[in-house]
Amino acid sequence: MKLSEKIVVAALGVGTTYLAQRAISGFWTGLTGEEPPDPHDPDVPTVVAVTWALASGVGLGVTKLLVARHASRKYGAQPKPIRVEW
Repeated sequence: MKLSEKIVVAALGVGTTYLAQRAISGFWTGLTGEEPPDPHDPDVPTVVAVTWALASGVGLGVTKLLVARHASRKYGAQPKPIRVEW
């Protein structure tokens, strides 16, 4: 993959991540009528904090997957597999 292609893919990743964060926050606000919680705030109920963490994590994970798949199709870039050892 050429340097220019890497730059385009990186910019695409940054841009889509920003948009995904905005969309997830807007979706949360639309559903709950409240701003997204700070999961580190001890006054936020645990269920709300965990729900927000799951929603934002899944949303950003799907965004990353879609960007990687697009880059793979467009530029032939194969992302390195993530290895998890237990």
